[in-house]
Amino acid sequence: MIARRALCLLTVLASAAAASTAAAQQGQPALGASPGGGAPAQTNPYDPSMQAGGLAPPPPMTTPEPEPVSPDDTERRLDDAKKEDSGRGLELIWLNVEGGYENVGLQTFNIDEEEFTAGFISSSANGGVLGAGAGVRLLYFTLGARGRVGFFDDWQLFSLGGEVGLHLPLGRLDPHVDLGFGYAGLGSFKSAVSGAADAIAIRGFYGRISGGLDLYLSPVFSIGANASWELLALTRPGLSSAQIDRIKGEAAATPQQAKADLLAAEGSSVGSALALTAVAGLHF
Repeated sequence: MIARRALCLLTVLASAAAASTAAAQQGQPALGASPGGGAPAQTNPYDPSMQAGGLAPPPPMTTPEPEPVSPDDTERRLDDAKKEDSGRGLELIWLNVEGGYENVGLQTFNIDEEEFTAGFISSSANGGVLGAGAGVRLLYFTLGARGRVGFFDDWQLFSLGGEVGLHLPLGRLDPHVDLGFGYAGLGSFKSAVSGAADAIAIRGFYGRISGGLDLYLSPVFSIGANASWELLALTRPGLSSAQIDRIKGEAAATPQQAKADLLAAEGSSVGSALALTAVAGLHF
């Protein structure tokens, strides 16, 4: 079958060559040449009539032209891309403020209150807390500083330290986990015995773990919620004899008078604090 088709193709080629030779002898332009003797005329290389044994040359290949993209389509695609990534660019500097509720237990893991405050100062409290932080951000990581003040009936809790965080940007949402460490101290004591309030000092360190979720309302402004837990390692320096005598004089004829001597030795405690806060932030 293949030999038969090849023979037919050779026959067609031989006939075409003979016709061209005859036309040249008669002064007629050869096949594919222009009558004026110039350059050969352009012919369609595809001729369905050129068949041999039922075979025909394949049609010429054509490349489809790309569809034109209008400026409106380009803007629409850019707008869709901004909606997908919320338009947030590279963030370098952040700062935020927070406020909410805090519960503090100065002796969560050490319940010997007689040794620590001798009952002159309350060792647990509930109240409000305010805080602020600022720092830098490198892609998913933040590094900065944070300060907080807790307001309670008998004292205030101050903390100031460093903070490192891991953030996962998900469009407009930004869940995060943070670790902090720094200084913690109590101040503005209130007690039934003013001498005790003036003499007692409590200070130490905290370690904090927190997590939250921020919602970016714009590339530079966000709101969110945060929950944190702190471990408090606090120390109360021992009081001098003069300070103890003053406390005894003010607490005369009360059960607390006998406990004043407990404040002569240094006391320590391991406590904790739980805070729930709302957060507003700026991002640049």
